[in-house]
Amino acid sequence: MKERVDLVYDQVYEFIDESLQKIRETEDEYKNDELAEKVKRMEIALQASRDILENMVMPGKKMTFIYENGSVTVEIPEKK
Repeated sequence: MKERVDLVYDQVYEFIDESLQKIRETEDEYKNDELAEKVKRMEIALQASRDILENMVMPGKKMTFIYENGSVTVEIPEKK
């Protein structure tokens, strides 16, 4: 079972990383404000997803990931 979880983790991480690279490659192509904003949102979402996978977020802890275009805070409450 652990091997399956590791396999899925690796597949998800690779998908996120490849998607982030694609977004960054096309980032400068969009001069339209609406499309440029959409690209920035995708980039932040993918960066946050990758960072959450890379960092252990424990119950009762709060992590803030800071990026050039914004930040994302993740907090997992303690179990009661």
